[in-house]
Amino acid sequence: MELVTACTLDCPDRCSLVCRQAPEGVHLTGAPSHPYTRGFTCDKIRRYPGRLASPHRIREPWMRRGDRFVAASWDEALEAVCGALAQARREDPASIFWLRGSGSMGASKGLVDYVFGLLGARGTAGSLCDSAGLAALAADTGGAQMNDPAQLDAAEAVVLWGKNPRASSIHCAAQVAAARKRGAPVVAVNPDTSGVSSLADRVVSVRPGTDRFLALAAAKLLLEGPGRPPPWDAASNRAEFETLLNTWPLSDLLAASGTDRADADALAAVYAATPRVATVVGWGLQRYPFGAENLRAVHALAFLAGSLGVPGGGLYYSVPSSRYLRRPPSPLRPTVPLRLPRLSQDLREASPQLQVAWVCCSNILNQAPDAKALREAFSTIPMVVAVEPFWTETARHATVVLPPALWLEEEDLAASYWHRGIGAVRRAVAPPEGCRTDFEIAADIARRLGIEVPFATVDDWLAACLPAGAPDLAEMRTRGWWLCDEPPVAWSAGFGHPGGRFRLLTAVSPEPAADPRHPLRFLTLIRPDALHSQLLPEEQKGALPARIHPDTAAALGLEPGCAIRLVSTTGEVEAEVHLDAGLHPGTVASPRGGWIGLGLGVNEATEALVTDLGEGAAYYGTRVRVEKMSRC
Repeated sequence: MELVTACTLDCPDRCSLVCRQAPEGVHLTGAPSHPYTRGFTCDKIRRYPGRLASPHRIREPWMRRGDRFVAASWDEALEAVCGALAQARREDPASIFWLRGSGSMGASKGLVDYVFGLLGARGTAGSLCDSAGLAALAADTGGAQMNDPAQLDAAEAVVLWGKNPRASSIHCAAQVAAARKRGAPVVAVNPDTSGVSSLADRVVSVRPGTDRFLALAAAKLLLEGPGRPPPWDAASNRAEFETLLNTWPLSDLLAASGTDRADADALAAVYAATPRVATVVGWGLQRYPFGAENLRAVHALAFLAGSLGVPGGGLYYSVPSSRYLRRPPSPLRPTVPLRLPRLSQDLREASPQLQVAWVCCSNILNQAPDAKALREAFSTIPMVVAVEPFWTETARHATVVLPPALWLEEEDLAASYWHRGIGAVRRAVAPPEGCRTDFEIAADIARRLGIEVPFATVDDWLAACLPAGAPDLAEMRTRGWWLCDEPPVAWSAGFGHPGGRFRLLTAVSPEPAADPRHPLRFLTLIRPDALHSQLLPEEQKGALPARIHPDTAAALGLEPGCAIRLVSTTGEVEAEVHLDAGLHPGTVASPRGGWIGLGLGVNEATEALVTDLGEGAAYYGTRVRVEKMSRC
């Protein structure tokens, strides 16, 4: 059997895939007809079918009995869950909390929001991912738009700002490599230069979290140079921005960012040479306490260069994938949401006290900051339901564990937050007998609680999610994908603010004084081999790697392979020293996603900090000290 499906992982590429049944199992390859997938895909996707048949997979519901779990039937488990939900709903619906993450980006998961919204439950606000950056772009332009990424193929220069596309977006990486091959200069700005050095002609090592200062330094040089005049007529606050630039001497901006004049000159020269500069910004840029300022400063530089609204130019960050799919309306009761970056605090302080928590598509107890405090906060909730396929940190601390069907085992739709495509997600294999889709689980909860849901089947729901102008569901499945009809160049007719003008940032915040007790930034970076914590236990062997610059290691008396402890104000994690001369000396870097229960969970040490806009999690604001352990 062969069919065309789409990936539902939390990845911008949203690959269209050819799925074939082979003797050894499901085989996935990139769909050659898709204009963005272009026939190839990543290792994450190729390895994913191994999750379906893993012996570690949960295949039946489990219920906690004291300190242990016992297997249960679906009726037993849902009777207990719905009993708790019904009681909490009678007493106060705000004592019910639900959290749906991005472990799967399938539209069918939206029925969970629909049902819990009808219950009057509390949801979440803010993000563990991109909300600071989206808020920053909206502050500048009045909305979230981005060039079609196909415009990268027409770029005459590329700036990778905080972006390692080989880890986060292999199709973007291929476009950047092709641009360089045709002669377009590529500059990468990153505190971790190892992953991008092979893609770039020049790499600028910036002090973590200070990109705003380097961007303003390049902007000063650009404005002072003999190149094209900036598009001041398209800005609503030129005077305030110029006052900001005049407040900061160039030498102070360079010192604040840890860069030199040659670095800023190189950036200014790229932006001065052509308006067709594609600025590709990574999500890590906004994971700092002043993350929105970082992105707004880079955005301002791209604006001053005249690269916004230009074919081959533009700033590439993200757009909400929800813009391409409709959400069936639900008469939600307004409740005060809990803030994701501060979830441990909000859970403790919630009024009324929470009685039931429902978590799906998220290993939240592993992935959120200040993980120890979050576990303690969840332990105060009498009924915690985890819809989890493996014994993750969230499952191990739940009251009831319900096993979901996984990608390739259900019908769905998925949109991209990078390109303009919607993909039909097909059921290639049947789920294990004891597993159910999130849609089926939510529909059963609604039925047991007497909640009327006007969607009898998942197809009814998915048909309601399709936007106007899209093919119907049957045609979507036949075609495999559909591209929304949008202008390929964003902002070519003006910006989204009243008057159509760009709003430049008018202030930047100085970096706080370094804490001598915790002198190093802790960067918990995306790994190229897995999304979030979607790892199997056998894929998590050995110690957590901690990359450190050789000079920093020497100053601390560390050698490769040393066992160390990374200690923050929040907690600590054990790790093993790996030397990397491409990492900024003021930094320790480890891959995120490893399971806390296996000793690989970086969020034991990350602080619950919040970004300056968008209520985002400022993971990279965490600072640590390195303590040498005995075996070194």
